[in-house]
Amino acid sequence: MASTSTDTSPADKVARLRVINLEKQDLRVVNPKRQPRVNLASKSLTKEERAQLKYSQFEPMYELWLQYADQMMPEGRAPDDRLLRMEWLGAMLMVSEADNPSMVGLVGIVVLETKLTMQLITKKDKYLIIPKAGSVFQTAFKGKVLTLFGDAMRLRPSQRGRKSRLRQKVPFSLR
Repeated sequence: MASTSTDTSPADKVARLRVINLEKQDLRVVNPKRQPRVNLASKSLTKEERAQLKYSQFEPMYELWLQYADQMMPEGRAPDDRLLRMEWLGAMLMVSEADNPSMVGLVGIVVLETKLTMQLITKKDKYLIIPKAGSVFQTAFKGKVLTLFGDAMRLRPSQRGRKSRLRQKVPFSLR
C-alpha cells in the first residue's frame, strides 16, 4: 500500500514536530501592556524647576488643603475610607517610617503625588522624592494625628477616589 500524506503514523508526526521545534529560534513574546521600569526621579521636575520652587509658594496651598480637609472630615463623624480617597496635594506630611532610615523624620508640603511617590518641599526649600512603598506618613489635623500607610496609597490619585473592584480593606490609623 502506498502511504499518503494523511496516512502517517503518530511516531512520524512526533518526529517531525521535534525537528520543527529544534529548528525554531527562541522568540520571546513580550507583553505589550507591561512597560519597562523607569527611574522614579526621571518623571519628576527637572533640576532647574526644582531650584525655582520655594516653600513660601506652597504655604497658601497648605491653607487651602486645611479647608478642604475640614469639609471632608466634619466634626462628630468617625474617620473612614474617605481619608484614603482624599487629595493629599498641599498637605503637610511627616515620614514616620521608611525602608530608608535617612528619610524618617522629614517634613514637608506635598508638591506632587504620583502612583509610586510623594514629592515634598521642606522649609529649607529642599525638594524630596519619597517612595510610597514601605513608607508611613503622618499629618496632624484638628488635634489628631492621622497615619497613612504608603503601601495602601499605591494608586494614581485619580484612581484612589473611584470605587475599588478589590474587596480588601485598606489600612489607616487615627491616634
